[in-house]
Amino acid sequence: MTHSFFTGVACGLLLLAAARLAIGHRRRDNRWILIVIFGAFLYLLRPLLKDVDPHLELLIDLPTMLIPGAFWLFTHQLCSEREQFPSWGWGLIGVELLIDFASQLHIHSFFYLLTQPFKLGLIGAGLATLLRQLQNDLVAERRLLRIALLIAIGSYMVVVVCAEFLFSYFPVPSGIAAMHALMASVLAFSACLWLLALAPNALDESLPPRPATESEEEMDSSIDMAPPIPEPLDDSQRELLERLQKHMDSGGYRKTGLTIRELSETLDAREHVLRVLINKYLGFRNFNEYLNQYRIDEASRRLASPKEAHLPVLTIALDIGYRSLSPFNAAFKRRHEMTPTEFRREQLPA
Repeated sequence: MTHSFFTGVACGLLLLAAARLAIGHRRRDNRWILIVIFGAFLYLLRPLLKDVDPHLELLIDLPTMLIPGAFWLFTHQLCSEREQFPSWGWGLIGVELLIDFASQLHIHSFFYLLTQPFKLGLIGAGLATLLRQLQNDLVAERRLLRIALLIAIGSYMVVVVCAEFLFSYFPVPSGIAAMHALMASVLAFSACLWLLALAPNALDESLPPRPATESEEEMDSSIDMAPPIPEPLDDSQRELLERLQKHMDSGGYRKTGLTIRELSETLDAREHVLRVLINKYLGFRNFNEYLNQYRIDEASRRLASPKEAHLPVLTIALDIGYRSLSPFNAAFKRRHEMTPTEFRREQLPA
């Protein structure tokens, strides 16, 4: 009875969270988190469905099978600035789904042994994505969302996958099902509290906008949508902004491995004040993108200079603060849509 009650509570709260996210789906691409929520809803509901037809059972289990891959895709979408999801990642998700299908069809017990590590691997990739560049994230709501997902959702999913594997070979102790339903209810309540009360705009400000159709673009163009104007700077913020720009113009961005914490210490400023300044007033969502603005500007000038045509691209990359050639090439290509070598060849024809 307790199990059924808390399962019903969790399912109702998940539907409420999904409804809140679906409202903003026209503006923001919420598809992957909606798949995670729908899969969790069916996962919780599944034990209450008795004597289900095997074909219908497989159909009900399909959204649940999509959860690990959708979680990774959601975290990438949430955290990656203009980066495409890696093609090898799609391959791993596809392999995990094929193995999970084979396990559900009971083709061989070996597939069940394989699917659990694959699920943990995809969830782990999502957690690693949340952790990557957490310090460099300048959007306050998104940083809090990353931390919440790391602690709550990630831990819950890892515990569930490990428990499923363990209790496939050992008897399930009494009370475990009710405890799981209670845990799911608490997490679902926390998600609803976050989305509806504490930070109603957190996901809207963190997720990328959904690509607009031609009709939507025409509709938006007919409406004068002026961007929000930030509050005026006070004297201390204005003074800090001047010191920041002076420091960066003098080459402060060239320090290898520079972090926003180190920059705030150099400027004798509070870190959270500097974060807000760079995000709200300069328009950058990621600290590395802010550094890249200065670094790619200098690299572009030097690559186009005949006096430095003899310098290898790697030397220039190291001079302006990059640890290696790969991140420099990626940042440069995002700006110019060509590699540094192609840019130099175009600017300095033989």
